[in-house]
Amino acid sequence: MLSVVFSLRDPVGVRASEILINLINAKPTSCPAASICYKAENAVIAGFDADQTEFEFLDKTPEPSADAAIVLSRHESESGKKSLTVHFTGNPTAKALFGGRPAELSFAPAHLAKPLLQRYYYHARELGLLEVYAISLEATHHGPTTNRKPLVFIEIGSTTKEWNDELALKAMANAVADVLQSSNALQECSPVLGLGSTHYPARFTELELSSEVCMGHILSKHVLGELAPGALRQAVEKSLPNGARSALIEKKGASSSIRKALIDELNSMNVKAQLI
Repeated sequence: MLSVVFSLRDPVGVRASEILINLINAKPTSCPAASICYKAENAVIAGFDADQTEFEFLDKTPEPSADAAIVLSRHESESGKKSLTVHFTGNPTAKALFGGRPAELSFAPAHLAKPLLQRYYYHARELGLLEVYAISLEATHHGPTTNRKPLVFIEIGSTTKEWNDELALKAMANAVADVLQSSNALQECSPVLGLGSTHYPARFTELELSSEVCMGHILSKHVLGELAPGALRQAVEKSLPNGARSALIEKKGASSSIRKALIDELNSMNVKAQLI
């Protein structure tokens, strides 16, 4: 059972959920605190009045017994880059500019994000979107952070034009539907941390799409010098299932001193580090 959630303030969440509801033949129901709620055999789809970065209530609603939550969301960036993205949430530094608590990471279902990105890529390619959009993982950022329930965001960015692109919305909804209707949506995998990348980590995205590598939390080069105490341990322990046992560090994204500090801390947790 999976929860699919969205904000009623978000045009991507609202429209993609409508398409998804039809795809999986979900029926109206009621869920605590939700303004809209539908249920299918293996999923609950719910819309809330709060902004999606403030969804700190997913342990209680829409489905407390759900294994994980998928958040349908718009993506915003200053560059206006046309993008289709998947990412985990959390604030790895002492700052929390967009929801969640400072120095806290959410539980990251790496075994859900992998098939979600792969199916997103498949439908985007089938619909001809890859000529216009970049598809990518993103580094861990923004809230919510306090839920015990694992969660992953799937997004369309970065402007109003893309948020209302019917083909992009269809690709998102179909990707989520594929995962919901799969008999093994939560694939077994051994999560790998990604460290020192850009915010849109091309190397890690390629590995996620075309290899057995299953990416857990990704901490970009922009935060490595400001990691809050315990943030790296959280990234290890909260990458699911069973925590990360290995990490990939992009050499160009970290100074030698930062690389050494990361490797020493990873070694202390019995996590194997590899420079790429």
